[in-house]
Amino acid sequence: MNTIKSFFKTMYQNKQAFVGMIILIFFILTATVGTKVVPLDLGTDFENRYQMPSLSHPLGTDYVGNDLFQQIVHGTKSVLYIGLLASLFTVALGFFLGALAGFAGGVVDRIISLVAQILISVPIFPIQLIIAVVFPIKSTVMLAVVLAILSWAQLARNVRSTILSLKQREFVLVDRIMGMPQWYIIFKEILPNVTSYLASTFVLNTNAAIASSVALMMLGMAPYDVTHWSIILSNATAQAASGMNTAGIFNMLVPTLAFVLLQMSLIFFANGLDEALNPRLRSAASAKKNKRRISPNAA
Repeated sequence: MNTIKSFFKTMYQNKQAFVGMIILIFFILTATVGTKVVPLDLGTDFENRYQMPSLSHPLGTDYVGNDLFQQIVHGTKSVLYIGLLASLFTVALGFFLGALAGFAGGVVDRIISLVAQILISVPIFPIQLIIAVVFPIKSTVMLAVVLAILSWAQLARNVRSTILSLKQREFVLVDRIMGMPQWYIIFKEILPNVTSYLASTFVLNTNAAIASSVALMMLGMAPYDVTHWSIILSNATAQAASGMNTAGIFNMLVPTLAFVLLQMSLIFFANGLDEALNPRLRSAASAKKNKRRISPNAA
């Protein structure tokens, strides 16, 4: 209980992270509760196409008269699911390969480090696009795998560096002397020391995965989901670009602002997550704030 109170207290003190957390909670509730409460009607209603926001249509309607608020609510679930699943695969793969490189050393370490360095040095999205062309993506899980398989390098390198440092610590040496297996050392001794970093990385990778999934879906390289924000944006862009009407421009703003708000919340939330989960960072931040309070009096 004290840990939970300390977490929320730290997040509240970091105003940027607190705002990000509130917005993120709103999107999560929208994806879970909102989809149960808000009905989705995708039937065409040309008489009410391109309606501006009103009580009956809070975000207006699109080019066939569908309610944009309903689509945004139901699309939130798809957007978050892809991002979270891809990030989960990325963090799991990055931690595993980083831990393997750090503990195994030798040839294994050199191979993993070389591959990681190559992936860090090259632009990832064009390669993801090539993979999507060569191996057509037919499911959300496959899309998450494609997004994760090239995104683990930076995490793996950082985990490797942390493990190389922790390997020389007394508690790890004691476990080795006692004959503890490698899996015990990794999950019982190493993992708790990098949990805060993995958590913040998970949030930032979710943000990156959402951006990549949007690009792939707009290019037709991912499974079609009629309520996904990228499809809403793509349809609105096509209508606005046709030159037949300018109302489609407003339709473009709705999913665009949703994307911006979600990605902003993830970045802000990750900004304070590492500090909230890491006792040493909390202590350092608290000492820094106390120093700032004392300094004016001392002057």
